[in-house]
Amino acid sequence: MRRLTAVVVWMVALVGVAAAVIVVGNRGGGDLFRAEQSHSLTLKPATVLSAARVEAVVAKAPEPVAPARRTAPAQVRCRPGGAGVLRNPWSCTIRYRSGTRAHYLVRVQPNGFYDGTGTGVIDGCCVKAPTLD
Repeated sequence: MRRLTAVVVWMVALVGVAAAVIVVGNRGGGDLFRAEQSHSLTLKPATVLSAARVEAVVAKAPEPVAPARRTAPAQVRCRPGGAGVLRNPWSCTIRYRSGTRAHYLVRVQPNGFYDGTGTGVIDGCCVKAPTLD
């Protein structure tokens, strides 16, 4: 019986020593945890809307001629007119294969919808607008 008691006492002591070593080894880990958590809460600046994204949706605008005579766009160019993430308003020019040119002043909304006025009226969805990451 004495041997069994001695073995149990030694096992409890060993477990206690092992736990103490682990606790002492992990001491200071809270600072690292807090630093990682606060870093994850900081917002990275959003990227700005690229001309390629706006051009991709504006290129879907139909040529402003009779439907039977419409051709595909040969070139689409959009230039930002402002600062900020969305860079509104955009000045876009579409040159169609027939030689027809169309000009639009386009505004992009944060949800991806856009509308434009100029040679005609265009609107639609969905410009992949930048977000906060």
